[in-house]
Amino acid sequence: MDIQIHPGSALAHKPASHAPVHSNSDEALNVNAQQETQDSKEAEVIPPLLSKELDEEAGQYKEDNPVFKEDYEDLEKAMEVIQALIRKLQAQLSKLIQSVQQRPLQIRQNEETEASTDSVPVEHIGLKQYRDSAKVDEIALLEQQLSEYKQLEADIRVNMIKMILAERERLEELKKQGQL
Repeated sequence: MDIQIHPGSALAHKPASHAPVHSNSDEALNVNAQQETQDSKEAEVIPPLLSKELDEEAGQYKEDNPVFKEDYEDLEKAMEVIQALIRKLQAQLSKLIQSVQQRPLQIRQNEETEASTDSVPVEHIGLKQYRDSAKVDEIALLEQQLSEYKQLEADIRVNMIKMILAERERLEELKKQGQL
């Protein structure tokens, strides 16, 4: 019995038939990696401080007026510091609020296990109330600080807008006088 192999037929042990599959999957992985890189770049894109138009206008004024540039950059630095403090406080608040919300769940789970084993409670009720009230007080304090920081952020934004408007008016006045 003769077995004949025709040139157009593919053998099962031939690795060439698998090569396109690997290259397609490699291309798909590369495309996915590029998309993730673009997504991370988009996530890193800093949102405009005021608005895209106002930020562009402020950039033009910074190029033309060194006094405006210095004052506006000081406000930008202050804004960055305030926003960093806001993010830090928000993270602390989230952690505290989460721990306060999870605490009753942990206590209830402990009560269920204690009830089943008929043992004495490990923690005194007054101590639990003190800890809970201390956390609530700390949350209230952090929320007050957060509110103050957000008010400072808003004040800085208002000052930035006022600077842009003042520079715009100054340039319009110079145009009217023919000095520009």
